Amino acid sequence: MDKFVLIGLIGVILVVCVTIYSRFAQNLRNRARSRTERREQFGEEYDRFKDGHNNPYIPDFLEMHPGRSLGLICAIVIFLIIGSSSLVVVPAGHRGVLLTMGKVEDRILGEGLSFKMPFMQSVELVSVQIQKVESTEAAASQDLQDVTTTVVVNYRLRPEAVNTIYQALRKDYSDRVIKPNIEESLKAATAQYTAEELITKRAMMKSTFGDILDDRLEVFDIEVVAVSLTNFQFSKAFSDAIEAKVTAEQEALKAKNVLVQIQYEAQQKVIQAEAERNATIISADAEAQRKVIEAQAEAQRIQMEANATAEAIMVITEQMTPEYARYLWLTQWNGVLPSTFLGSAEDLGIIIDTTP
Repeated sequence: MDKFVLIGLIGVILVVCVTIYSRFAQNLRNRARSRTERREQFGEEYDRFKDGHNNPYIPDFLEMHPGRSLGLICAIVIFLIIGSSSLVVVPAGHRGVLLTMGKVEDRILGEGLSFKMPFMQSVELVSVQIQKVESTEAAASQDLQDVTTTVVVNYRLRPEAVNTIYQALRKDYSDRVIKPNIEESLKAATAQYTAEELITKRAMMKSTFGDILDDRLEVFDIEVVAVSLTNFQFSKAFSDAIEAKVTAEQEALKAKNVLVQIQYEAQQKVIQAEAERNATIISADAEAQRKVIEAQAEAQRIQMEANATAEAIMVITEQMTPEYARYLWLTQWNGVLPSTFLGSAEDLGIIIDTTP
């Protein structure tokens, strides 16, 4: 349809040009006739720039041959139109799908300048850059909790297959293929995890969703570059239950920490008591050992004194004579005579009563 519109537009332009130029050509003929007459009258020295009736900027060929000039101008215009319709520029990040009278060709135009058949062929530009689609879908988790997930998918068309993509989907691949498959893939991935795992195993959920979506879109020659899970929304009841569970876990952890602290302090006291007991035992053992050593030393001293005394007695006994005994008695006498002397007459010699 675009080709027929272009051909009709070119026809209208040519008709307008011919109409305008026909009137202009008649004026040129009149001027050429008057100019020829003036040249015959004034000769070759006629200065056309001083003639107010002739336009000095119109070439002589146009004035002399208006019909040929019209054909030449029309040929130039047609050539320019055909030449411009034969060229196509494919911008960066795009590929050109070549159509011949509406039929998709196998040839794909790359970036830059390319050629096509004028009026017979047209080019549809298809982007092969990374594109983004965002979708918010409702799904159910493995434990039948309602989850609303917002996902962002980055994708691109395979450059070598843009002609088949255009043939099958035109340029509506986002609405016709990508968004429906995002919804189905998200539901399939969400059903494999519980609501709690969707939070604690977010990376695994993201990987599962990306793999499922990539397998689905590969059939349509669409490549999934990256996926992002930007938000999870649960029902109010489930959110309250999660909050209560987290609060209970925090309280339990707090109590556990207190218990651990008490156990630690008790263990410290036990260690301290054992250390004090060991110190007391060591101190008592040391004191007892000291006393034993002192007792042994005292016993040895007494034994040595006794041995010395016994040896002295033995020596004294062996050396004792009556005269030495009297000498010892006299050395120890205090000068007071006894009141009674006991002994034989031979030993004492006389009995004297010293009582007053």
